[in-house]
Amino acid sequence: MKSHLLALLSLTCLIFGGCATIDPDYERPKVDVVGITKSDTDTAALQFTIQLRIVNPNAETIQLKGLYYELSLDGIDVVNGTANNIPPIEGYSDVVVSVSSAANLVNSVRLAARMMDATAGEIPYELRAKLGTSSKWMPATTVTETGMIPLR
Repeated sequence: MKSHLLALLSLTCLIFGGCATIDPDYERPKVDVVGITKSDTDTAALQFTIQLRIVNPNAETIQLKGLYYELSLDGIDVVNGTANNIPPIEGYSDVVVSVSSAANLVNSVRLAARMMDATAGEIPYELRAKLGTSSKWMPATTVTETGMIPLR
């Protein structure tokens, strides 16, 4: 019985010790679209280079293994892509990452048709980005940013 109690006490200490390493002041990184340009390619696909600004609002450096993102315009998924060559992001700093992606042709046509009928001067966007880290204590983080893009 005494050995079971000692084992239970040891397990409890390990669990609470592990929880103590998680920073209670941790804030999710922020991801913004800062630029979109059409890539010069010889393919028939609509390819773009998107500049994403990743902000680290924490004191600790973030080591990202990779990034997956989806960009929707007016509720239609238009572009998605991945990147794995992201430099470390020091605490309280940011980095701009350029990622290449191809537009979803069918959804792009749907969006163009919807925009021809639109009377508003803005279109809503939503960016969803999954940031994968190499840390066991900070698993992948999904960030969603929304806003309006002026059409003029």
